[in-house]
Amino acid sequence: MNPVYAALRAMAERPEPYARVSTADLWTDPHVSTRMLRHHLDPEVEAASHRTEFVDRSVDWMVERFALGSGARVADLGCGPGLYTTRLARAGASALGVDFSPGSVEYAEDTARRDGLDARHLCRDYLELDLDERFDLVVMVMRDYCAMSPADRARLLDVVRRHLAHGGSLLFDVDAEPALERVREGRTYAPNLMDGFWSARPYHGFRHTFRYDDERVSVDRYTIVTEDGIRVFHTWVRYFTPDTLAAELTAGGFVVEEVLGDLTGAPYDPASGEFAVRARPLD
Repeated sequence: MNPVYAALRAMAERPEPYARVSTADLWTDPHVSTRMLRHHLDPEVEAASHRTEFVDRSVDWMVERFALGSGARVADLGCGPGLYTTRLARAGASALGVDFSPGSVEYAEDTARRDGLDARHLCRDYLELDLDERFDLVVMVMRDYCAMSPADRARLLDVVRRHLAHGGSLLFDVDAEPALERVREGRTYAPNLMDGFWSARPYHGFRHTFRYDDERVSVDRYTIVTEDGIRVFHTWVRYFTPDTLAAELTAGGFVVEEVLGDLTGAPYDPASGEFAVRARPLD
C-alpha cells in the first residue's frame, strides 16, 4: 500500500473516546508550552486563559464570596503563570498553584517573589498531589475539568477531597451541552497549521474534528508532520448539564452547592456554552 495513502487514512480514522489523551504533551513540550504561555499572558486573547478583565472580575468575586482575606488558604490546580494565585495573594490569601508546565510555573514564581506575595507554585501533575495541608477553596479555571478522561476526573475529585479543609469548597467551570451543538465534524490541512504553534520547525498540520453524541464528547486531533517524524495531539472536551455534572460529582463524593453562569458569579444561563459550580465533599 502507498505509505502516504496509509498515513492519510489513519489520520481520518475516528478514535475511540479517550483512547489517547495528550494533555501532558501540550503543557510540557518546550515549543508548544512556550506558545501556550504567550497566550496566557496576552490580555486580549481568550485561548489558554480568560481575558484580563474577566480574571480581575473573577478574583474580586471569589474574594468576596469566599472571604479570601488574611488566613484563607486557596489552591489553584492548573495554575498556569499564576494569574489567579498572584491576585488572590494580593487580596490577602495564602495561595498555592500547581501546574506541570515548567515555563508557566517559573513565571508564576518569579512574579510572586518579585512582588513579595504569599503565593507558591509547584511544578507537578495535580492528579498526583499529596500534600500535608488543607485548603479552604480549591479552584480550577478555563474548563480544565472537561479536558480530562473520566478516570482522571475521578482521580481529581479524590485529590481535591483529600486536600479540602472542613467546610471547604471546590469551584470550577465546565463546557456546557449547548457548545457541543456548535461542534461540526471536519478536517483542516495547512503548512505550519495555526501559525507555527505546534513546532519550531516547518511542518504540515492536519486537524480532524470528531463528535460523539452519545458520550457528549468531542475531540480535535492534530497530526503534525515534520521532516523527521510525526506527532499526534488529542484535545478532548466533555460537555455537561448541571444534572449530569451533579451526578458525576456525587459519584466522586461531592455535592453541588451552587450552579453559576461562570467564575465571576454570573447567573446560570441554560443557553450558554459554559457554566460553573461550587461543590463540597459529602458528609
